[in-house]
Amino acid sequence: MFFDQPIGDRRPAPANLPALCPELRARLAAEGIEQVFLVQVTVLPELLAAAESPLPPADLCVSAPAGRGKTLPFVLPLVQARRRGAPAAGCAR
Repeated sequence: MFFDQPIGDRRPAPANLPALCPELRARLAAEGIEQVFLVQVTVLPELLAAAESPLPPADLCVSAPAGRGKTLPFVLPLVQARRRGAPAAGCAR
């Protein structure tokens, strides 16, 4: 099974998240985050695109073992939207 194998070099660096603004990528690096989990690489582009959309956000269900980085992909789009002065997706201004 995939989860029984070590992730090793398959965990990319935050620099490989082009949809994330450079300031947040730099902040992740400054906090010592050198690699991101696969769930983050998979989910972040979808959530960042949804945060930029004028449409209401769609539901998203993510499943990963505990401690595998599910929270960060939901928080970073909110932080990025607020840094740009835009309301978070689904929030009235």
